[in-house]
Amino acid sequence: MIERSSPIPLYYQLKELLRARILRGELRPGEMLPTEEQLQDTYGVSRTTVRLALKELEFEGLITRFRGRGTFVARPKVAHSPEPRFGLTEQLLRQGSRPGWQVLLADEVPAPGDVALALEVEPSTPIFCLERLRLADAEPIGHHLAYVAPMARDGIRPEAFTRGGSLAYLEGYPGLLGSRAQRILEAVPAPERVAERLAVEAGSPLLRIRRVVWDADGRPIEVMWAHYRGDRFQYQIGHPPDPGRLP
Repeated sequence: MIERSSPIPLYYQLKELLRARILRGELRPGEMLPTEEQLQDTYGVSRTTVRLALKELEFEGLITRFRGRGTFVARPKVAHSPEPRFGLTEQLLRQGSRPGWQVLLADEVPAPGDVALALEVEPSTPIFCLERLRLADAEPIGHHLAYVAPMARDGIRPEAFTRGGSLAYLEGYPGLLGSRAQRILEAVPAPERVAERLAVEAGSPLLRIRRVVWDADGRPIEVMWAHYRGDRFQYQIGHPPDPGRLP
């Protein structure tokens, strides 16, 4: 319990008590924490002390707070690396989560200006658009919006829209073998439409990835924007050595 005679600040003691309960599994991922009022009554502290403790836990990524819904124990973040060692689908499986996709749109649309520029086609050229939600245990963690150049249209495999990695649907295009990609990552506030798709509040922190894929001949075949929830996703550069290779 809280030690009032201790020189350690009360909010820090409360944070450590709650942190220990989370790490021991007494409070499980996705479980709602007691309300601020309940924490005040349980530990005999002020609302300011409770809010400072919760703010620290949120900063450490152990809890997630939703306005109007409450405070929840954070679910483990999915770690993704650009290196070919493990794709995101494999990483989800390794972490014990069930990967999946939900298709929102799969149709031809007129190419917007920025897409036309990336794919080196004229604006309003009919191109294929694939909009999907990336799922972990049926929960949306990412929103993908991809556009495919006309020359790669015949390589699209509709059966792969809902399984495999994010480029599995283009494996019917021969030029994908030997292709290369560029990714640009940045932190952004959630646009209203994307926030609705990901079940988060507008303005919540998201990781945005812009990817352009060129085929083996250097021609752009896909441009994609992905938004991932900041509370469920992290991008990992590099990886530790395989334990089996350590001396």
